[in-house]
Amino acid sequence: MKPDLSNRKKALTEFMAGGLLAFTMFLAVGLTVLAAYLSKDVDLSNHVELSNYVETPDNVGISNSVDLSNLSDIVENLIGLEGTWAIDEAPEELEEPLDSDEELSSPLPYPSEFNTLGGEIVRKTYSYSETSTVVSLPGGGMLRNSTDIDTEYLLEQAEKDVDFTIEVDSDEPQVLIIHTHTTESYEPYARTSYDDTFNSRTTDLDKSVVAVGDEIAEALEAAGIAVIHDTELYDYPQYTGAYDRSTVAIEAYLEEYPSIKIVIDVHRDAIESDGVRYAPICEIDGETAAQVMIIVGCLNVPNYRYNLRFAAKLQSKLETDYPGLTRPILFTERNYNQELTHASILIEVGSSANAIEEAIYAGRLVGMGLSELLSS
Repeated sequence: MKPDLSNRKKALTEFMAGGLLAFTMFLAVGLTVLAAYLSKDVDLSNHVELSNYVETPDNVGISNSVDLSNLSDIVENLIGLEGTWAIDEAPEELEEPLDSDEELSSPLPYPSEFNTLGGEIVRKTYSYSETSTVVSLPGGGMLRNSTDIDTEYLLEQAEKDVDFTIEVDSDEPQVLIIHTHTTESYEPYARTSYDDTFNSRTTDLDKSVVAVGDEIAEALEAAGIAVIHDTELYDYPQYTGAYDRSTVAIEAYLEEYPSIKIVIDVHRDAIESDGVRYAPICEIDGETAAQVMIIVGCLNVPNYRYNLRFAAKLQSKLETDYPGLTRPILFTERNYNQELTHASILIEVGSSANAIEEAIYAGRLVGMGLSELLSS
């Protein structure tokens, strides 16, 4: 009897098709794993902390017949990448204890001229999609959870009201603005490359994060909310131990002015990889602003949930009023002196690659949003 070649051919075709699909899936997973692994190899020379969000190329073709929408989460769980941080959401703030061997810094004047011998500056607007660790807040904006604390619990806390009331038109200060890394500075204008001899720190406060704090303070005062803006240099002439020094200052303020409800530590980010620096930007009312990121810590912060509630309200207000201004709140295992009140947050306004005017504009927007939130 003749063998049924048509059935064998059909079976062989099905087998090869199945194998090809398996190979394609294996290749896609392998490339994703490789990309995720390589994304960890970043420049930490500017003490950049890294977040968990990883962008995927727009030109990767994936068959519509296979649902790979959660592939990145699956791969993260398989290879243990859950909790790693990628370059595009990079809070730079490390809490370095005092190093008694650290040499005192020499003066940090802002340069009068800038060379173009450094690497490229990439200006881009960061946007985010939901994952297992990046979730939308009910009122607007997003939250990125980099801890082992249940994300659903954090969302429940984010929906709750704050436990303090701001007294408008009071002579007693309600808000304290401080800069633990006071000398963090920006580019003089929007540039395509950076000066390789400038470390993006200066004691010229009108070029540093202090100028951003001025904008926030001015908006609060205009709304009748009394504020203290501390411009003391906590990271100069020594960088290490800055948080220890700012802790002492905050405690002193709280003892002298128990009316203070909110403490905001204003910084700027440092997003850099392979010699390329990134400036997070957005357009608000036809003007370019630096994107901002609120950070809430939970390490040795027993009442972190109160800080999170305040941060979520501010995040939602800013994102509702100025879509695209915010990157997700970063909830992380850090301290940042946030155990001292029930409304202590850190705000990253732009990065070292942003123009100073972009950061100042962002500070003005944050100030207006915050003052409206506290006045309502």
